[in-house]
Amino acid sequence: MIWEWLAVLTANNGECMYCSGASQTMDHVIPFADGGADDLTNLVPVCHDCNQRKRDKTPPTWFIGMDLTIRWYGGGTPQGGSGLGDSSMSLREMYLSIHEEVLALLDDLDTVAAEIADPKRLQWFETRYRLYGYPSASYGVPRARQQAEERIVDAKERGYPSVDEELARMLKEKGLSPAD
Repeated sequence: MIWEWLAVLTANNGECMYCSGASQTMDHVIPFADGGADDLTNLVPVCHDCNQRKRDKTPPTWFIGMDLTIRWYGGGTPQGGSGLGDSSMSLREMYLSIHEEVLALLDDLDTVAAEIADPKRLQWFETRYRLYGYPSASYGVPRARQQAEERIVDAKERGYPSVDEELARMLKEKGLSPAD
């Protein structure tokens, strides 16, 4: 549903979880192909490139493999001399050096998952965009996102108010009371 796409793609300030570029699609943190849930609690905003590169891997597996591929050029031995830059770094030391980065990534994934699953936030998206249905050729996610962008930013600043709270605010701005 469009409301689900908007709820996920605008989380993490609309940035890709893995490279901080603009989010364009959703990624199953635990790959759907490996039994990961096709549920909002297992989805995060990502760019097309990161989604294509990660494919059916978990974030730690993908991140570690990508990092070691970049820094380990294959010469020397596992005990040292095979990495770019500091040639004395062993394969073990390279792995340990990215361990903290992987833990930070997992913390970030947990933070964004909590943002996406926030009941008040989800209710705000569902209430306002449920009737838009599923994305189609004539009204897809990019168009819906562009049209809703200002409204979503404003709602986030106000803590995702309920419909009743929004109505009361609008009436107050016009100098009216709910009884009028």
